[in-house]
Amino acid sequence: MINIFAEANCNRYVRDECQYCHVYEPLSQIAKSDWHLMPEQAQVMVDKILQMEVFHELAKREINLTGGEPSQNPHIVEIFKIFRKLTPNVRIHTNLDISSDQSPRWLRLVEIMKLSGRVDFTLYPTVWESRQKPLLIKILALQNELILNMIFEKVSDLLSQIEILITFFGEQGKKFQSVLSLLGTYRAKLGSLLEENPECDENAFLTHMEGAENYTCTDDFIFGLNMIPGFYVDKNGERAMNAQPFPKDINLLECTIPRGTIEIITVQQTGEITPCCDVGNLKCQPKFGNLLADSPAEIMSQVEVSRKKMVSGALKNHQNMNEGKAGEWVEEGIPPYCV
Repeated sequence: MINIFAEANCNRYVRDECQYCHVYEPLSQIAKSDWHLMPEQAQVMVDKILQMEVFHELAKREINLTGGEPSQNPHIVEIFKIFRKLTPNVRIHTNLDISSDQSPRWLRLVEIMKLSGRVDFTLYPTVWESRQKPLLIKILALQNELILNMIFEKVSDLLSQIEILITFFGEQGKKFQSVLSLLGTYRAKLGSLLEENPECDENAFLTHMEGAENYTCTDDFIFGLNMIPGFYVDKNGERAMNAQPFPKDINLLECTIPRGTIEIITVQQTGEITPCCDVGNLKCQPKFGNLLADSPAEIMSQVEVSRKKMVSGALKNHQNMNEGKAGEWVEEGIPPYCV
C-alpha cells in the first residue's frame, strides 16, 4: 500500500480526541501555500511510480489518500482520478467531522464514492451524534465497503466505541447482521477483560482478544475494524515509547524492511518518501528520496542505502532492549521502538 498525503491541514488538529495528533507537528511545518497536493504533482507521482516496479506493485494493492484531512483539498476529486490510473483500489480516509451534507468537503466525498472510490473514517465520539452518524448513514447508501478506525486511550474507551457502533448498525437493518456479530464478539471479550483484568498489560490484552476477527465479508457488505492505541506526543512531535492504554509496555513497531520486503510507504505532498507509515512523527531518518524532485533511478538507489541502515539499526535496537537501554537512539537514525 502507498499512503499519499493529499492535504497538510486538518480541522481537528490538537483538540478533543486529537490532542496528541501524530501528524500535527511534522505537517504544521509545511507552508500554507503547500498545504494542498496539486493535480499536476499527483500526475508526476503517478508517472514515476509506473517506472519503479516495487512502488508500482505497492500501488496496485491500494492507494490511501490521507492527511491532514484530504477532503479539505479542493482538488481531491481530480487527484483521486489521477491515482486511479495506477489501481482501482484507491480509498480516501477522512475524519468525517463535517458540518452538513451541503459542505463542499462532503460533496467531494460523494463524488469520489460515485466514481467507485471507498471512503473510510476514524470514529470520534465527541462529534459522532452531531456530525459523523448522519453522514455515515449516507455513506452506507453509496458504498458496500467500510474500514473504520478506532483510537483508544484506555481499554474502556474501546468498549465504549464498540457500543456506539452496535447501537448504530442495529438501527440499519438486516444487511449488517455480520457486522453486528463481529462487534458483539468484541463487546463480550472486552467486557470480560475489564471485569477480570482492568489494568491489563498489552500482552494480556492481545491474548484475551485472540480469535476475534477484525474483518467480515458477505455478498452485501465488507467491513473492517482497525483498533489503534493512542500515544502521547511531546512538543517536538516525538511519539512516546509506550502506548496510552498500556503504559508499562514498550510498544514495538515491527518494520518489514529489515526482513527484506516493503509492505507500505508514505508520500507527503512535498514528495518526501518515508518508510512504512512514518509521516515525520516517528522521526525515522533514513528516507527513500523525493517522488517529485528525484528521478526513479535516484529513488531506487536511496531505497537501497536506507534499507541497509534500517537493517543495522533494527538489530541495534534489539541489542539495546536486551541490555536495558531501550529508548536510546542509534546512529542509523531508526526510532528506538522499531525492530
